[in-house]
Amino acid sequence: MKRVELKNVSKTYDGKANVIENIDVDIKPGEFFVLVGPSGCGKSTMLRMIAGLEGISEGDLYIGEENVTNHIPSKRNLSMVFQNYALYPHLTVEQNIVFGLHTKKIPKKEQKARCMETADMLGLSDFLGRKPRELSGGQRQRVALARAIVTQAPICLMDEPLSNLDAKLRAKMRSEIRQIQRKLGITMIYVTHDQTEAMTMADRMMILHNGEVQQIGHPLDIYNRPANTFVASFIGSPPMNLLDAEVVEQSLRLADNRFLPLSQGVAKHFSALTHVTVGIRPEHIQLAKEGEMSFYADVVNVEVLGTETLITCEVGGKQWIAKWNGQWKVDIGEKIPISIHEEHLFLFNSENGECIYHSSQEEETPSLKEGVL
Repeated sequence: MKRVELKNVSKTYDGKANVIENIDVDIKPGEFFVLVGPSGCGKSTMLRMIAGLEGISEGDLYIGEENVTNHIPSKRNLSMVFQNYALYPHLTVEQNIVFGLHTKKIPKKEQKARCMETADMLGLSDFLGRKPRELSGGQRQRVALARAIVTQAPICLMDEPLSNLDAKLRAKMRSEIRQIQRKLGITMIYVTHDQTEAMTMADRMMILHNGEVQQIGHPLDIYNRPANTFVASFIGSPPMNLLDAEVVEQSLRLADNRFLPLSQGVAKHFSALTHVTVGIRPEHIQLAKEGEMSFYADVVNVEVLGTETLITCEVGGKQWIAKWNGQWKVDIGEKIPISIHEEHLFLFNSENGECIYHSSQEEETPSLKEGVL
């Protein structure tokens, strides 16, 4: 196991604006670390810089205690799994798996032993004589993973390896990759645009947007304490509902002139502001019970998913999504009384998007390394 550390790393192409901006992160030995963000945010570029396939414009990269900023890829002692698998079509599964060992001049007897052990681990023992074209997408993915594992490198980089698979197979492969990483104890750095993959696989994850770090931390910490509106809207399915509001004394006035009264303890957090952005997770929008403070919202769409129901309604001129457990029969156009509890509200600065209040902040504040950057 080895650590990977990036110190003030930036990437610039042809003197233009940075596509990666001052990345500072210490990835621990044996950690499953996920880089997540929308397309074009710089996550694959960052992975390629770690691999040595892209140069680093500024800053330093450490693997273990060694500065490898200027090392060629073959001197960094890591393996990589690409999005398109990059298998040799004219070679068998066995030949594809041991190809890297052959170039490193590992003895053939050891090549065979490593290949059989890795193939058994990944359920490929019966396919060693086949060509890639004779395999399914999931089997090809396993071959690409086997080729990375068989090198016994302490660090494995994975660049959106599941994006070509169907939803059911992706879920299965997520579990398999995570189990293999735990079993081998390798440090894994995994790139994805899928926040579900990030949430279910990561020990820690970094959220990138426009080449800048938005937040680093444990998936649940980020879900419960998003640093800003981008993180809040990106992490979560469905995403957090957001709505701009005007501060009026101890209340928030929405665009449709509804008021959300708040306690003095919450109101003090935005007393110096005239406008804030209100956030609420879909699962925290509840059907109001008798006697609860509530307001009516117009239903514009209903999705019954079996175990849960997603209800889209109009609130403050915007569409909010409520997620209720079970199967609910709600008609489009119906007015439903909904209730929002103060402890579930997130409040963000409307100007810079930074989170200024949520009840969990009073329980524990994340550090710079583990939370807001």
